[in-house]
Amino acid sequence: MQTYIGQIKTPQDALIIFEACRQGLLKRVHHRLSSKERNEIRSGHVFVWDEHEAGMRRWTDGRTWSPSRVSGSFLTYRELSTKRRPRRHNKMTPVYTYKPNGLIKQSFSICTASNQKLHLISYITKEDVYAGRLLQPSADPKFKQIDVPVGLYPELNPLDTNVGAHSSITRTLLRHSSSITDHQVTPSLSSSPCASSDDDDPTMLSPTIYYTPSSPPMANNNGLSSSTLRDLPLPTDSLFPSIPTVSSEDKRQLQALHCQLRL
Repeated sequence: MQTYIGQIKTPQDALIIFEACRQGLLKRVHHRLSSKERNEIRSGHVFVWDEHEAGMRRWTDGRTWSPSRVSGSFLTYRELSTKRRPRRHNKMTPVYTYKPNGLIKQSFSICTASNQKLHLISYITKEDVYAGRLLQPSADPKFKQIDVPVGLYPELNPLDTNVGAHSSITRTLLRHSSSITDHQVTPSLSSSPCASSDDDDPTMLSPTIYYTPSSPPMANNNGLSSSTLRDLPLPTDSLFPSIPTVSSEDKRQLQALHCQLRL
């Protein structure tokens, strides 16, 4: 059923598997997995298919996965414990529950120089990552004679083929050394795809920071800068004419007028 059993750590491992299939040392998948085959998926299983040959573009395994995370040249997913939609504390905070001892899935795709679209899916558990039980294709003796032809896979930069795309997952699992049981994860501000230290975050979306804008400053129609306005002197009494005081004669006449009005 599966193409290979081992651990795909780097793009170079994936290229070796692709080339082994091209040379006839391994067999590609030619059909969608049946229900029985899906249930038999285990850690270390690697599946390769040609998009045109198998007549399928997307891989289906009947399991529930977290949103993808970018890990080097791979997309990485973690198995969830339920098929129900993720619970939400509120509309901005999705919560996912990882399946205890669940699988980690990696996806790798490439288009060859002859326009052949190849896909690779691999599965592994954190226990196998810790223990190093599974052999990498690059360390497998049966592939020691395989040389990947230059130019056959033009989308790959040869300088990047030995970069450990799976290392970010390893760092994540090492940080979570305790068993993950009903582990709930919410997005953090460092959960963008570029933040390798937060690859355990199942959300692919970059965080959105909501804020309330402050009130805009009052318009200045005088053409003066704020520093100039700060330097202007404060108004003083000398700038305004004083109101004249009432003389004693005026007071007397007002008092006489008041008396006449009372009569």
